[in-house]
Amino acid sequence: MRSVTLTSGEISVLMKQDPTRKNRGGWQLLIVTLQEKLDAATGSIFLDRKDLERIPRYAFDYKNGGWESYLKAVFGRTLGPKLGRP
Repeated sequence: MRSVTLTSGEISVLMKQDPTRKNRGGWQLLIVTLQEKLDAATGSIFLDRKDLERIPRYAFDYKNGGWESYLKAVFGRTLGPKLGRP
């Protein structure tokens, strides 16, 4: 598990996903799950092993949807340009 603290701008990007669309697919489920883990008061979010695997996978392994730029906007500062991948 890894704790990161997001800035207000990063939180704003993360919260753009409508949580009612959680059941529309893997991408939406990932983002809503991350929203639910966020402590909005502190900006802290605890990422477990599964999250740390899914974030770069959705960003780089699926060639559609602009997910790379979305996830980099939220986690690029804290996880690095490869979003935690070596």
